[in-house]
Amino acid sequence: MKNKFILVALSIAIATISMRAVNNMIVTTLPLFGKYILHFSNGEIGLLTSVSFITTFLATSFINPRLSFKTRKISFILSTFLIILILILIFYSNYITIWIFSILAGFSYGLITPNIITSASLIEERKLAERLLAIYSVSLSLSLVLGPLLETFLLKYFNYREIFLLFVPIALPLFIMSFKTKFPEGKNEKFSFKEINKKPLFASVINVMIYNIPFSIITVYAAIYAIDVYHVSGTLAYSIYVPFFTISFITRFLMVIRPFKDLRKPITLSAILTALGVILLAYPSNFYFIIFSMALLGIPHGAIYPISTIIISRGTKINERNAVNSYFVAFGNIIVIVVPPIFGFLIPYLGYRLLIASLVFPVIVFFLILRKKYFKELFMKV
Repeated sequence: MKNKFILVALSIAIATISMRAVNNMIVTTLPLFGKYILHFSNGEIGLLTSVSFITTFLATSFINPRLSFKTRKISFILSTFLIILILILIFYSNYITIWIFSILAGFSYGLITPNIITSASLIEERKLAERLLAIYSVSLSLSLVLGPLLETFLLKYFNYREIFLLFVPIALPLFIMSFKTKFPEGKNEKFSFKEINKKPLFASVINVMIYNIPFSIITVYAAIYAIDVYHVSGTLAYSIYVPFFTISFITRFLMVIRPFKDLRKPITLSAILTALGVILLAYPSNFYFIIFSMALLGIPHGAIYPISTIIISRGTKINERNAVNSYFVAFGNIIVIVVPPIFGFLIPYLGYRLLIASLVFPVIVFFLILRKKYFKELFMKV
């Protein structure tokens, strides 16, 4: 059992690091590529991000849950290969074709992400399953440290267009490991929204919403905010993601060493730190306060997402796990579809600072909803 766990953990870690490093590069670099290479407006940048996540939403909510066991595995493998092609095609893209490649990337990750989460939760023993989910989350954070570090270094010598081509080797391990990724057997598998246990799904979605709205803006606009307001170089602006994801990684690594039993305290602390970090990001006295606020926001980023996956693992059966994970990813993507375009269109009228500060309100609202409706549930305490 120990050797099997190590092999599964290793395969999950390699696939996750490859998947998330490239995915994060695409999500954070496309806005910069659009603005400074293709000369998009802030509104167009928001729409470019939005159309990508629309196709992710469609893939995770309507397609992946309904695929048979064999078809899901084939689509997963093909999607990992398509990501490699997309990176090459973006290098050759223009004002028109970039929209097509953004849509394809979003669709591909919609078929990739929920299946990796499900694969990480298939061990029957609860403690091992939660530890494997923590390893998956740590791998996510590690990729978000290594990816921005690598890109920050590469941006000294290459432009935003060339970065996509340089990340092709990083995408290869995901394709290789896709053949080894585990999928739940198709026997009695539930995929209908009516059939699944909705309490852990809604609790996990509301929990991740505490952070997802600010994160959707940070991902798209944080580097542009640093360039436009503080007039720093593109390389220095992109480097603000390094402390953010480094602290996130440390947080998730600590969760592997000492997993949470009672989830209510870390959720409460994460909500407080998110609100505080957003205010500091909105009104920093200088550029270094942006770096500090990003580092502070790394703590809830590290905690909230894995807590949501633990909620799903505790509250669902294996035969509904794929569907619940798919809907969980899909609901999260709705925010990224809606918020960045609205934010982009409002920037010329309200400015970055006021808009960023306003992100405190959804943090408070979603936390209060979660506290009132789900803090007494067993999956929060055991």
